[in-house]
Order: sequence, then structure tokens, then C-alpha cells
Amino acid sequence: MNDVWIRLHTGWAPNDDHQAVAWVLWQLGYKPEPWPPQLRPGFAYYVCEHLRAGGRGIIARATVTDVLSPTQVASPEEAYRVVADRLFDDELTIPVEDWRARAYNKIKADAPWPQRVIAWRITTEQVGPYVLPELARFPRSGWLRSSSIAL
Repeated sequence: MNDVWIRLHTGWAPNDDHQAVAWVLWQLGYKPEPWPPQLRPGFAYYVCEHLRAGGRGIIARATVTDVLSPTQVASPEEAYRVVADRLFDDELTIPVEDWRARAYNKIKADAPWPQRVIAWRITTEQVGPYVLPELARFPRSGWLRSSSIAL
């Protein structure tokens, strides 16, 4: 089977060096499914984003360069600090104000804590956009497996 993984990244944008950080917060006891078991350095996947013309499309190929394993955190501030300490550097950072302002993080901040955070750093290469019917609906985990395209 030649399935590839596609990640729905809403409001996402790499920096000028084609690097980005992605993360997920979830409550204790929640097991995100589906989830790529090979999420580690060297793992490649496609990035799906909302398109200006409407709908969703694959816009980039991403390769993981570093991963923060699932880590329990007591607050949104601790989640930011853990991600920043592990994945940010002089080339790539997200100011704390921008982190707090992201719609996803605002929603998660209002949920019960503690939560778990997993984050990964990627390099990206622009592709597409490619529009596929299965991109209209993603599982709650934000990950989709597809055999419609190949890396």
C-alpha cells in the first residue's frame, strides 16, 4: 500500500527559510486517531490548507526535522515554554503573543488542563495546490491517510 499522510494545517505559514513548527494539544486520556506512527525526523507528509478560492488543497510537502514527544503540561503558558525550549531557535520562533492569538490555542486554552502537547519542526517545499475530494473532511486528529497521491 502506498498511502501518504496529509496534515490539515489551518492558519499555517512557513518562515522565509521554509521552516515551520506544528503542534497539537489534547486532553489527558484522548488518543488521537488516526495518527502517523512514524512521526519522527525524516518523516514526510503533505500539508493541506484552506485555499483562497475556497475548499482545501495540498500546498506543500513537509519533512520533519525534530519532534517534541507527547508531554503533559499544566497550562497554555507551559505548553508554549516546552515547545519553545525544544524547537525554537534563532532561525525559527513564534512570539508568545502570536502563539496566544492563534484561534486553535485560544480554544485549547479554554479547555480543562492539564493537557498533552506534541510538536514537530518541519522544512517545507511548495507544491500544488492539489485539490482532492477526500480533503473536504479530516478526522478530528487532523491527519488523513490517502493513496490518491504519492510523495
